[in-house]
Amino acid sequence: MHVFRISVITAVLLTIINLIPGTLSAQQIQQGSYREYILKYVDQDKVYLLETLSAKATKNAEKTIIRALLTEDGPLAARLFQKQLLEYPDPVLDPLSRARLASYASALGSTATASPHQASSGSESGYILQFGSFGSREYAEQFAAKIAGQVPVTVFQEGSLHKVRTKESFKKRSDAASLAAKLSINSFIRQIR
Repeated sequence: MHVFRISVITAVLLTIINLIPGTLSAQQIQQGSYREYILKYVDQDKVYLLETLSAKATKNAEKTIIRALLTEDGPLAARLFQKQLLEYPDPVLDPLSRARLASYASALGSTATASPHQASSGSESGYILQFGSFGSREYAEQFAAKIAGQVPVTVFQEGSLHKVRTKESFKKRSDAASLAAKLSINSFIRQIR
């Protein structure tokens, strides 16, 4: 009788959970998989929900990709996406990791054809510090506001990404490196032409 009562209560709770929009399905709770929710929250740009999932995820692929998505450190995020692909392959999450790595590589390797630094510096080439690249302009502006007290920055769109960079360019790479060493913010040096 006692076992039957527990089974009925469990069935009722799982039914209620399935009726509440935005909650995890009974199958996902039983399997402990949050893959579809990770993809959904990324698509909807809902960082706060990813933060909630970070405490619940138990599968290595999910924990690694959530950590990569939540970090503001671009090189660390790239290493985590690579780790997920190499050590914890997952057919549902792998495309997200590959897409984020491709975006990161594009941000590092591309040069702007009409950079605001070119117009302001008047030189043919130079260097800037880039602090981040975001799919959402809102997140880029929030990050820029967060670091603006340490260094003057600008946000501008390049392709589908919104990049946070120094407002002024440097004639020498060593000048950009010198500023980067003084800051407590992770950055990388990018040449502009």
